[in-house]
Amino acid sequence: MPKIEVSRGNCPCLRKDPRELAADGRAPRCPGGNCGPEEIWGAMPDPAVRRLAEVASDEYAELRVSGLRGLVDGDFGDQIVLVCAPAVRAQLKLYRDVPTPVHELVWSEPDSRADLLEVLREARRVGLRTTVLWIADDEFEHLLPEDIQDTKLGAISFFSTGFSVRSLARHLEIICATDYRRELEIEERLIDSLEEADSLLLLNSDFDTSCRFHHQESPHWFSLHGPLRWGDQTVLPTGELSTLADDAGQFDADSRVRVNGDIVLTGSPIIHRGEAAVTREDTAQTYARLAGMEDAPVIARVSGGWIQEFVAPTAVSRRVRDAFTALVEAEPRYRKIHEFGFGTHPLCADRVRANFHPNERQPGIHLGLGLGHHTPFHIDLALTGVQVLLEGSSGEPKPLYPSLGLVAS
Repeated sequence: MPKIEVSRGNCPCLRKDPRELAADGRAPRCPGGNCGPEEIWGAMPDPAVRRLAEVASDEYAELRVSGLRGLVDGDFGDQIVLVCAPAVRAQLKLYRDVPTPVHELVWSEPDSRADLLEVLREARRVGLRTTVLWIADDEFEHLLPEDIQDTKLGAISFFSTGFSVRSLARHLEIICATDYRRELEIEERLIDSLEEADSLLLLNSDFDTSCRFHHQESPHWFSLHGPLRWGDQTVLPTGELSTLADDAGQFDADSRVRVNGDIVLTGSPIIHRGEAAVTREDTAQTYARLAGMEDAPVIARVSGGWIQEFVAPTAVSRRVRDAFTALVEAEPRYRKIHEFGFGTHPLCADRVRANFHPNERQPGIHLGLGLGHHTPFHIDLALTGVQVLLEGSSGEPKPLYPSLGLVAS
């Protein structure tokens, strides 16, 4: 049986280009089509009149630097650099409660990137190791591997969702309370289970649906687990193992993961902006049109990793079914299941009913449609109505998440 080889410590959206996001100011378009962000959400039915829970606003969020010890495995190096956008820093109460010196750098494009690179370059020149916490109310830009030698870099990005102090406080609460060593133990058991299983069976007893994923055939696996090591950069919070149809940062409309059957889509949509030219309003409009899956189930019929159609199993599901149908008709590349992710973070189980990035780290699976710079949005669907079973050549299928000591959402 082939061994699952995992790339660790870096976001799988990392591109050879040092910028995570396009800098040319052009929104992604489908070949020969007109499927920019406004065309996509404009083709979808208006959202139902419903009140989504809001992320409440507090006066400030607190960061005790000592709370990040687990994230860096107890080793901050020689200095800590806090990179903050002005709007973030104004609502962050910082406690420098560690002996390691803490320096601050303002993130305000377009000069901030060069300033940070110079700080890291000078640190390497004099033999210093640096931990960076990067909190931006807009984009986070990945750095090239040579730029983060002797560096640990963790980022909280509000590029897609928009910044609020309550959201920042919730991110920091999760990040500082995470048991990063336990994450690695959970991941080890998860990978062992996946290597031993021939396939995964996805069931929903309410609607008598089943779907099978032949995960062993997926060559691209990425880990967002455990403490940062020197030379790592990642988007926080951690707590995910994912497999993609293509290598990091790549998107081929013709590649496939082997997923076949019916999957019930209920849970949290997480909508990520594809690049800087896609506005937060575009993203919010798309989220509002898919948010009905929080309450109304939709069935995706999948063949060979390609969504053939969406079905409404109940009358109240029709509007969100029509939204998904309009999405894939406006941009057919969203029919492809690009990502199959396993969330493993118990502190993310208390989902926020909003476009909230940590929702995709909840214990359970999520499906990723599209990819930034190739489609206007990357859409993660964190599912709550699917039981995941491990299938082998003999014996009854076994539930995956209980075997990890986790309760799936």
